[in-house]
Amino acid sequence: MGHTAEPGIRPVRYSPPADVIGEIELNSLAGIRERGGPDEFLTAQRLDFDLLIRIEAGTARHRVDFTDYALAPGDVLWIRAGQVHQWGTIADIEGPLALFTPAVVDSDARDRIRAADVRTPAHWPAVALDGHPASTALDALFAVTDPADALSDSKIRSAARVRLLTAALLLLMLATPADADRHRAPTREAFVWFREELESRFATWHQVADYAARLGYSTRTLNRLARENTGLSAKQLIDERIVLEAKRALVHGRDPVARIAEDLGFDDASNFSKYFQLRAGITPLAFRTRASEPTDPHPRS
Repeated sequence: MGHTAEPGIRPVRYSPPADVIGEIELNSLAGIRERGGPDEFLTAQRLDFDLLIRIEAGTARHRVDFTDYALAPGDVLWIRAGQVHQWGTIADIEGPLALFTPAVVDSDARDRIRAADVRTPAHWPAVALDGHPASTALDALFAVTDPADALSDSKIRSAARVRLLTAALLLLMLATPADADRHRAPTREAFVWFREELESRFATWHQVADYAARLGYSTRTLNRLARENTGLSAKQLIDERIVLEAKRALVHGRDPVARIAEDLGFDDASNFSKYFQLRAGITPLAFRTRASEPTDPHPRS
């Protein structure tokens, strides 16, 4: 792993060690602590890779995009590229992990994962995985190592890792997440397309009509699909994504509100402040101030 010296949300890129073979690195929490050093895990991070962790010992809290998860033995945490996350007391937990770029999972599997849930969960508690095939796939994945004396088998091992990782991720979609009542499969492929366009264009496209034109649907159809899948309109989903990114910048960054407004496609800081307050119920500056105050020692998991 490597990072910039920029304050706020710290971008973390994946720079695999020279001895890593293949497209997936299997490591452990102890291993990345040693590699990263004591200061690596103190501030909020935005990864350019995915991180899949299984807790085997200890407990800690981990925050992913303003949701705190209580981690305990048997739990699995999947932090996806682009999400902002904050380590808790990383020294208190142990377990294996996989680091990989999203491209390592083939396009068909990625499409199936995206289509499996309206909002892909980040956390699976041990009770949801007990006896589940996802656990078996994870056992097999973390068992595939690269002994120094078996480099001749590296291509086979690499291929096995890719297939086992893909199987584990797909099977996790079948496991019941902690907040199962909020997750269900999209009813139409068109809604999956809308989500993909929204993720890549939210900072410049703020209106439903932009996405409708891009996808070849009417605004009425997009709103209907959005409500069928989430209970929210397409415009509400667009606003939700913009506000999430604004919160990330306000809490984890130091940029003034005017700069954040510009980065999110607003031509005026005042308009952005009104937009944010209407949807978040608080002004951007007040949200930043509140977020800097001591947090609840018992957040929801």
